[in-house]
Amino acid sequence: MDPASGVIVAQTAAGTSVVLGLMRCGRIWLCPVCAASIRHKRAEEITTAVVEWIKKGGTAYLVTFTARHGHTHRLADLMDALQGTRKTADAPRRPGAYQRLITGGTWAGRRATDGHRAADREGIRDRIGYVGMIRATEVTVGQINGWHPHIHAIVLVGGRTEGERAEKHVVETFEPTAASLEEWHGHWRSVWTGALRKVNPDFMPDQKHGVDFKRLKTERDANDLAEYIAKSQDGKTPALELARADLKTAAHGNVMPFQLLGRIGDLTGGMTEDDAAGVGSLEWNLAKWHEYERATKGRRAIEWTRYLRQMLGLDGGDTEADDLDLLLAADADGGELRAGVAVTEDGWHAVTRRALDLEATQAAEGKDGNTDPAAVGDRIREVLALADAADTVVVLTSAEVAEAYAAMLDALALRREEAAARRRRETEADSQDDDADTRQERAARHLARLGTGPSKH
Repeated sequence: MDPASGVIVAQTAAGTSVVLGLMRCGRIWLCPVCAASIRHKRAEEITTAVVEWIKKGGTAYLVTFTARHGHTHRLADLMDALQGTRKTADAPRRPGAYQRLITGGTWAGRRATDGHRAADREGIRDRIGYVGMIRATEVTVGQINGWHPHIHAIVLVGGRTEGERAEKHVVETFEPTAASLEEWHGHWRSVWTGALRKVNPDFMPDQKHGVDFKRLKTERDANDLAEYIAKSQDGKTPALELARADLKTAAHGNVMPFQLLGRIGDLTGGMTEDDAAGVGSLEWNLAKWHEYERATKGRRAIEWTRYLRQMLGLDGGDTEADDLDLLLAADADGGELRAGVAVTEDGWHAVTRRALDLEATQAAEGKDGNTDPAAVGDRIREVLALADAADTVVVLTSAEVAEAYAAMLDALALRREEAAARRRRETEADSQDDDADTRQERAARHLARLGTGPSKH
């Protein structure tokens, strides 16, 4: 994080170890280490959002979207059908089935000829009080049925809002009628299956299984998520179902992507196919992992409806830069530090080149009960000596660890301030663009009423 200060390998008051000062790759799709930290923080955010919404009197649903798939279908094609295509130099972005759910007059309502929303022209969105959703895309794969990408979304309804874009805010909550909820469920099922049919009839599920709705009925439902986030390993609760794909194991003979990676590691490490976890040959797992890498490039794993966070009083964002901010914050959660060493940048590079970084962090743990700073330093120095880097270590007392840690936290705070300023600038720029678009639309409508619209010649 800061080449001038290197890293700190330290022991916490609980006897565990932590390495401070390292940057992370932040690749939520591809890196098991970063994915675990990012998804844990995202799961906490989702829990907070659902609890906050239910406290306000709103209603939340966990909605799962799936597509029909077979072993001959490419993951990229399925992802395009669900999420939409990515913008390239040669082609604009095309919406997928997900985007079709929240567009169109039946959903959003239709405007009167004067451009204003009429009371009798409300859409399903207005009748159910749709506020926004948090979407997460998950992928599994099997040898028989191939790739199975699917979307989990927590949808917040039962709210009335005022304002537009960055000024939008919730003014009241209400209980949607049973008729309006049934209309919503039927509409989304119809749109989802219809959109997939247009892309590829093979992808079209039946309406019963393509979209599944589960309601979170009480605040306790949402509060219980926090315990599951900390303890559960199979992700059966809404926030965890959404965010913690890194903890899951797939069903029906399918595997999660990190299980592909784990089997690749086992097989290249000399284990037999019978002894290694997972399924398939090394060649099959490598081919599927490489296909997964290509198909997920540039896509968001977890995404919030724009401005939903601000309506719920939450900070942050869901870009790659925000993921890195979360990782830096996670590093700052190590708790009280009582002994450790400072290692120069060159020294740490020497350690990682020899793949001794795990041994160095384990050496900082208090497994032998000796937590004296000098003893901790000696254990770590012995590991670094294997990389010819023992002279790059400075042993720190608990007070010195705290001082060095505080300096790192100051650097982290500065990074977060810069990130917040960046988000404010982006929001202000978006608002200015929206204002300019609104002025142009008003001018165009005014000219049309006067019959003096732009000349065609």
